[in-house]
Order: sequence, then C-alpha cells, then structure tokens
Amino acid sequence: MSGAQVTVVGSGNAFNTDGRAHASYLIDSAPDADCRRTRVLMDCGATTLQRLQSLRIDPSSIDAVALTHFHGDHYAGLPFVLLQMGLVNRRAAPLVIFGPPGVADACEAIYGLCYPGLKLPFTIEYSEIDARNSADERDAGSFDFRGLRLTGYPIRHRRESTGYRVVDLTGGGSFAFSGDTFFDEQLVQLVDGVDLALIELSMPEQYDPPVAHVALSEVRARGHELRAKRVVYTHITDDLARRVVDEQLGEAASDGAVYSF
Repeated sequence: MSGAQVTVVGSGNAFNTDGRAHASYLIDSAPDADCRRTRVLMDCGATTLQRLQSLRIDPSSIDAVALTHFHGDHYAGLPFVLLQMGLVNRRAAPLVIFGPPGVADACEAIYGLCYPGLKLPFTIEYSEIDARNSADERDAGSFDFRGLRLTGYPIRHRRESTGYRVVDLTGGGSFAFSGDTFFDEQLVQLVDGVDLALIELSMPEQYDPPVAHVALSEVRARGHELRAKRVVYTHITDDLARRVVDEQLGEAASDGAVYSF
C-alpha cells in the first residue's frame, strides 16, 4: 500500500441484510516522510468490533473516529470499540472523535448506557464539525488531522447528518462518504470532483412520501450527476449490488473490500 485507501469494514444496512455488517469504513492515509500513516474510522455501527477482529485490524491502531449521524447502525458499535481499546489493548494515547454538533453528548450517552461508571484509561477528545459552515474549507467545517483534511458537508437525513470529504495532504487523493442521505443537490456537491465516493443505496424504489435514503431508481435517473472519478455504492443489499454492476451504474461495496484514492 503506497497511497491512501479505504477498507470497507461494513457495507450493510441497519438490518444486516444478506449478512452484511453495519456501516464502518477505515481510512488509511498515505505514509508521511517518516513512513507513518493516520487511521480514521468513519462510522462505527454495532458490528464494527467483530468486523475489525475478523479483518485482523487492531482497534488501538485507530487515531480518530468520524461519525456522520447518531443512528445505531452508524455509531452503536462505539462502546465496544472503546472497551476493547481500554481494557484489552490498554490504550494510553488520546482518541479523537469527530462528529456533528452534539457528538460528545451522543457518544457519552451511549457509552454510559452500555457500561455505566466504567472509566477508560485514555482520554477522548471531541471535535465538532459543523457542516453548516463548510462552504469554505478553511472555516469551522474543516479540520486538518495528521495529514488528512476532513470537511463536513450538510446532508439531509437527520438534523445532525454530515457527509465527509477527506483529502490526503501527502498524496493528494480525495474521498467522500455520504452517510445516509436523500439523492439531492447536497449529495451531488459533496462528491463533486473527488477520486472516490462511497454513497449509500438502500432500496429499489423511492417511497411516497420520500424517505431519506437513496433508491436505485434515483441512481438510474440521476447517477450521471455524481461527478466523482469512481463511485461505489454501499449500505446495500446483495440484490441491489448485482443490479448496480449488471446495469453498469457504478461499483458495489462488500465487507472487506479495499479501495485506493
């Protein structure tokens, strides 16, 4: 591995349809001058620790976590990952958790429900990424973190929902992740021009009234608007994945897949 890459820890929906794991994606930066890489876990659904163990990835190698929103299939695995880091790996280094406004309260609440009163031997540093301020990457919607630049973009799903663009400041590659979203102009803007975009795809047809997820019918009608160099659909089922590939609409993620950017 010479450049930046994303490992799909989990490519599934909230129901683990077809045995796919909950949403989680591990970003590895390109190596710096000292051959060191930065690792950021983007979303941490309930199955994340089991998947990290299956992939032989040491949770304590993760430098930061970035959360898109506070639904269980995107962040309910956090208490177990923290517990592994603290009690098994005996982590001492601080962990940074990026997320929308309210991220500290949301994370402390779910950890407290799972393990009330159990203190960790390392500190957690919370950094809010306010996607409402992301028009200029130099403002509060953007953070530089150990060779990666994370910028939050407003996404329509929940009030706090945030999509991310990640730029590898060493190699220059760019990556975008939608989290859960409508197919709308905000999604189009998020992925515009990036080297790799991971976009959710949850159902064959949109509902009436519409729900805040992407449908295959919308990809067929509007997929040409997604001006990323490479588009991979995730948060997906096996049937939707086959249709994406058969109809040449893009690529379809699977648990354990690795993509360079």
